[in-house]
Amino acid sequence: MSEGKLKKKPPRAMDFMGGQSPHERSIQKRQAVLTWVYRWGYSSAEIIRQVADQTAGGYAKKLERRGLLVATKTESGTPRAIFTLTKSGYQEAERFADKLAPYPELDPYRVNQQLIRHNLLAQQITVQELENGNIHDYLTERFVAPDGDKPGQKRPDVVWIAWDGRRTAVEVELTAKWERRLDEFVLAVGKGLDPQKGPLYAEFVIVTDAPAIERRYRAAMAPGSTLTVWEKNNRGHWAPKDHYDTPSFISQGVRFILHENGQFRQAHSHNSDFLSNIPLDPSL
Repeated sequence: MSEGKLKKKPPRAMDFMGGQSPHERSIQKRQAVLTWVYRWGYSSAEIIRQVADQTAGGYAKKLERRGLLVATKTESGTPRAIFTLTKSGYQEAERFADKLAPYPELDPYRVNQQLIRHNLLAQQITVQELENGNIHDYLTERFVAPDGDKPGQKRPDVVWIAWDGRRTAVEVELTAKWERRLDEFVLAVGKGLDPQKGPLYAEFVIVTDAPAIERRYRAAMAPGSTLTVWEKNNRGHWAPKDHYDTPSFISQGVRFILHENGQFRQAHSHNSDFLSNIPLDPSL
């Protein structure tokens, strides 16, 4: 080599990973996935791939082989399996968790199979919001109200936290509510948005795969529509107690998102700051 000529150094893996070494990146991915499953209780292989920011699949199985996750077949076959934390995975997730909550899914057979699609839709739309940079954090249902529900207060399926601190309550509605249950739902949403009492949330997002549910809920929340308060009578039966006109701040604070043909899309949204036409996990 001639004097004064510098030898070119070969590229290092960390040069392409924001200064992280492969080992550091591996730890970061593992922590991200274990935290995700800890917060939600369980997840699917496809969502875990997205959380780990992997191009190819197989990361959930990799953590299963390492004894951190366990796969349990679903009754519906869609997805084929869900992944929960093993005792080792749970202990590792707790070590770097900001908040702690019970984790009953250590026994995966305690998972309510009827709610799997519901909960995975909530996860899918949340991971996409994080990827799109619309939010920077979230709270799952078990972290929103760890001490249980308060009377008349809606505990959302997930709460999105925006960069400016605004909180959006997200509800996945796949089964229609009628009469009393729909009135109670609207009333609980109203309590979460009530400007006179200091709103708990900046807005509610209602996600559904049924246009009929979207239309029915939108009509029930329309300004001036009748909102009924129910109570049990002396025979123990539910009966109307009072009737009110639905206040306008409810419809103004609610957005609807439809899942149709494998995509999430806004349904006549008044706010375009959030997602539009987001692709869905095809297994859902």
